Amino acid sequence: MSTAELIYEKAKSLPGQLQSEALGFVEYLSRRPAAQTEAAEWQRLFRRTQTLAAEQSLTDDDIAAQIAAYRAGQ
Repeated sequence: MSTAELIYEKAKSLPGQLQSEALGFVEYLSRRPAAQTEAAEWQRLFRRTQTLAAEQSLTDDDIAAQIAAYRAGQ
């Protein structure tokens, strides 16, 4: 008997509420690989954004000028 068949047989004997909980857990497990992929994509994005500041080399004077221009409505 396959694992899926064993799960099915055991789930059949559970009361309705526990069957719903089991289904929720199976759905959670099926989404987990997608969540891991998404987390890896976020980590890549965070690493990339950390390198942006080094690539642009803004000085404090540059930042102050940008703030002044924004405040002046430019």
